[in-house]
Amino acid sequence: MQNLGLFLIIVSLLPWEAIIFVVPFLPLDLSQKAVLVPILAIVAEVFFWLGLVLAGKEVATKYRRYFSFSRIWKGLKRWRHRR
Repeated sequence: MQNLGLFLIIVSLLPWEAIIFVVPFLPLDLSQKAVLVPILAIVAEVFFWLGLVLAGKEVATKYRRYFSFSRIWKGLKRWRHRR
């Protein structure tokens, strides 16, 4: 189940990439694109959260620690001081 969860988390990135790189260039009306973007965003979120639930608490905790604002901020400060 954990592998399926990780797979769903990775697959959840594809709709976001489609929103950025594919949808603007599709030969659709603006109203059709306006409907397509929220649908893709909802699909991406559902895949992500379903994957997180299937992956388990340990993966969710690691993900939360890895993408915490304080960790990112400290890493940026360290990177800036190296230069």
